[in-house]
Amino acid sequence: IKEKQKLIAEKKEQVKTLIKHNNKKAGKLPLYEGRVSKLKGFVKDESVKLKEQEEILYKAQEELKHVRRTNIQQLVHYIFPITVVKPNCSHEDSDTVSALEEACHTAYVQGKWVVTNNTSSELQYCIVAPALPSSGDYMAYNDWVAANKDGVPTATNTVDFNPAYNISAALTYTTQLVNMLAYYLDVRLPSKLCYSEFCTNELSKEKFTKRVARLNWNVVHLCLSQNVDPSKLKAECTLGNILTLLDLNCSDLGRSGACNVDAVAARSLEDGLRPALEVASDSEDSEDDSEHLSFEWEAVANVGLPEAEAGPSQNVTSQQMSSTSIAGGLLNSTAASIASLWRGWATNR
Repeated sequence: IKEKQKLIAEKKEQVKTLIKHNNKKAGKLPLYEGRVSKLKGFVKDESVKLKEQEEILYKAQEELKHVRRTNIQQLVHYIFPITVVKPNCSHEDSDTVSALEEACHTAYVQGKWVVTNNTSSELQYCIVAPALPSSGDYMAYNDWVAANKDGVPTATNTVDFNPAYNISAALTYTTQLVNMLAYYLDVRLPSKLCYSEFCTNELSKEKFTKRVARLNWNVVHLCLSQNVDPSKLKAECTLGNILTLLDLNCSDLGRSGACNVDAVAARSLEDGLRPALEVASDSEDSEDDSEHLSFEWEAVANVGLPEAEAGPSQNVTSQQMSSTSIAGGLLNSTAASIASLWRGWATNR
């Protein structure tokens, strides 16, 4: 009984201690309520400021979108006009004339007969003057290169009917247009591609296929960044995808910020471009490195160290030669730096 009484007394003391502690906490509650009310007011004020900033940001983005659209419309209208060339469906020509025309555009390439200029039977997209087939099949370039490498004479050797020059010029213009669109839209393209890569000497089949795939990759990336529905895009339809991008009913041209893309649709587009992007070429290593390195190395002057032991006359001569080589080296280095900056600025425009 004494132990029970002692335990009860201890519990009563603990209860008194807890009551005192709770009373102290209760006395501090009004202070915390004041702090909570101040925090609520602070959060409310910051929420109002945030909404104001969001409205300012939205207006700025809308103004920027309008400026971008205006610049892009002027760019496409005055510098890189794109028109749709429908196939010639006239049936007035006789069968003999059609057969002769087809024979004029046929060449024997690598053991088979191919049509080197089949421009009237399918829809084409004309950019400035040259045109690209809407199917995205640019094999006419490879066929022409193979025919000329084999030394087989063709019926049409003029520049006007040269499919390789036509396709090369169209891809050059398209690459310039894509780089300018990326500049206006402030979009970083996944593949660095200079327009001059299509207007050099005749390219091999593997190198040409890979460069076209990189161009198509950039075009698809641009379209997806402007909220174009992936179902309206075709992986290999270069100018067709650009026209879809420029159509304000299909894209939110000029928008800023991140975009949400359907993973399944994006994967289907990626699968369509992957085989061509993974094509191995003879100069694959150098071509891949060119995407990450600068366009040329800066020229560094090769200034030799003066000899330790030399006579008075030799010292004067060596100092003059050293100063001349240093001056020439500085001029070469400065010229190379300016040329490198100019090329980088012209490419990223």
